[in-house]
Amino acid sequence: MDDIQLAMNMIDTGQTEDGLSLLKDCLKKADDTTAFQIANIYQDYGLIDNAETVYERLLKRYPNDSTILLQMAELHIDKDEEGKAIEALTKIHKLDENYLSAQLLLADLYQLEGLDEVAEQKLLSAHKMAPSEAVISFALGEFYMSIGEPKKAIDYYKQVLNAESLSHENISLKLAEALSLAGDFEQAMIYYQKGLENDKNLDGLFGYAVTASQLHKYQTVVTALEELRKLDPQYSTLYPLLAKAYDHEGALEEALKVLEDGLKQDEFNERLYAEAGDFAAKLHDWIKADAYYKKAYRLNPESTEILIKYIEIKVELEEFEDIIDILEENKQDDPMLTWYLATAYMKCDRLEEAKACYKICYEHFSQNAEFLNEYGEVMWELGDRQHALTYLEKALQYDPENQNLQSFVERIKEDF
Repeated sequence: MDDIQLAMNMIDTGQTEDGLSLLKDCLKKADDTTAFQIANIYQDYGLIDNAETVYERLLKRYPNDSTILLQMAELHIDKDEEGKAIEALTKIHKLDENYLSAQLLLADLYQLEGLDEVAEQKLLSAHKMAPSEAVISFALGEFYMSIGEPKKAIDYYKQVLNAESLSHENISLKLAEALSLAGDFEQAMIYYQKGLENDKNLDGLFGYAVTASQLHKYQTVVTALEELRKLDPQYSTLYPLLAKAYDHEGALEEALKVLEDGLKQDEFNERLYAEAGDFAAKLHDWIKADAYYKKAYRLNPESTEILIKYIEIKVELEEFEDIIDILEENKQDDPMLTWYLATAYMKCDRLEEAKACYKICYEHFSQNAEFLNEYGEVMWELGDRQHALTYLEKALQYDPENQNLQSFVERIKEDF
């Protein structure tokens, strides 16, 4: 065993100081090739400053050595010095064997800097130079997916579908995702199935289920997501999609149970609580719906959508005092919530406050028969017969079949 290997073994077994000391001794008598090897070891162990010192010494002797420049670029990236990394990579000549590798790394760096167009040009230029180089075609596919252009990614993934050099990548699944995002769901299903035969990838199973749902193949969605759930029950995004698939299959109770199982895995997931509230409401289980919407609302009190659903359940439960407490505490400009507050005030005989709320949202609901009916009744109770008649007659225009309302309007007219 040579001294360098011995030093590495010492570091790996916890004798760090002795190992580093031995490496330092090796460096003092090392030739340039061995010095480069030691710099690599420093870099692998995260001793960036040590590695940089050696690389800089070597670059003074070999300023155009592409292998050293590539390592220096990697080192600068580790130090978040993207500018220096780019400077090192741009020194590598077009005719150098490492030029294409440098272009790939440059593309990544330019993309990190937000210069997508420059990154794209680097990759396209490299592809033009070596159109049969699988790693470049693959990099282009990955690039276009990362910037949200899956249609462009498709051709490049197809080019490397059977590339042996990329056998460690599941290209079929990547192509399937690109096809799905591009709207070609039927083709995507084919490649998802092929990719999942080789690797039961969690994201792949989820993508397969999402694509199947686009084709309304809900039994396939259920099968894929139940398999995903067995593999990783903490994959929380599966639960809403699985619940909707069960819903489409007519299994409402199973859908709610799925969401409740999801909440056992992720008890702070606002979306799961809201979805559970939705399904509980569909089952007319107002108590459960109230509990789930309440938790969703507490997790996200800024969500008007969740608050409206929460209040709707309170209306079903006729808990009008609770509605007043909630909406007075959380002032909202939403007209629907203002109407709910008006209704709650009316039900609690707080008629002046109800009147004020109806007035605020009148313009928004001026063609809604139910709203006009309520507003008219409040005005009647307050003794404002003229305005009461105006709103009730207007309500009758939008709901002419309402016999009770028609009778009420006729009685008011007789009183006048």
